[in-house]
Amino acid sequence: MIDYTEILRQVRVALQADDYPAAIHGLEQAAQLAAESGDRAAEGRHLGNLALLYYRTGAVERALAYFEQALANARAEDDRVTEDGLLGNIGNIMRELGRYDDAIAYLNQALLIAQEIGDARGRGIWLGNLALVYDDLRMPEQAATLHEQSVHVARQLHDQRGLALRLVNLGHSYLALGNDLRALGAFEDAALIYRELGDRAGLFGCLSLVGSLHNGLAQRATTRAALMTHGQAAINGHRQALELALEFGDDGESAALLLALGEISTLLGDVTNAVAYLESSARYYAVIGADDQASILGEMIAGLRASQEPDAG
Repeated sequence: MIDYTEILRQVRVALQADDYPAAIHGLEQAAQLAAESGDRAAEGRHLGNLALLYYRTGAVERALAYFEQALANARAEDDRVTEDGLLGNIGNIMRELGRYDDAIAYLNQALLIAQEIGDARGRGIWLGNLALVYDDLRMPEQAATLHEQSVHVARQLHDQRGLALRLVNLGHSYLALGNDLRALGAFEDAALIYRELGDRAGLFGCLSLVGSLHNGLAQRATTRAALMTHGQAAINGHRQALELALEFGDDGESAALLLALGEISTLLGDVTNAVAYLESSARYYAVIGADDQASILGEMIAGLRASQEPDAG
């Protein structure tokens, strides 16, 4: 029989090699040995790690079963910290499975324990995850309220990365409520944080959202002043996002952003730049094989050029 310590060593080696089947086999052995020796705390840790590994491999139902076993152990040991984390993880899986009532129940339990044990970080996470459930249920008012609380916790903890993510989630809830201006504020705040963190992927996502929102607001503007304000802001957001898309080598995003720049420039009456953007967009669409889109852009460009020609006679 393999020694318990040797089993754990082999598990560590397997995890370093991303050999999940071997790691799972070892953890199952370790959990059984811990159970036989009466070490429920160790058994619970191994069960929880098994759950995480099964989740990573896509075996969500197996992961759920192991999380529930680990939860029973944590409760038997009166380990409130571990119980809190397991309840939250189970709630997240329930959401993934579309079992929303169960997800809400588990996440509320996790939230209650986090409050009782003074775990502000956990409280912020569970508030945010609970909000995502209500987003899924298309209940944006409840979602926005919970996201706002989660944002508040992140600010108190000076958790900048967590704050940026929660601001983005809050912005999407505001969008679902039809409050574009509040959504815009959330996305712009998140963009500033991502820029400070040097997170270019996060920054790209926020800049794309900011540009699109200003673009939409310009399209719906009822005054010339609003059109120019949101139109110029849209161009700024799209340009900054385009710089990153080009840096990433993402031809599809580059094509879409150039198209958006062409459309907003057309709306602002800047035909020269509109044609240049649309021509560049058409080239990128051709590169990615979207010939139909490139052909449509060709027609748009021809129409814009025709509009610039002086009337005969």
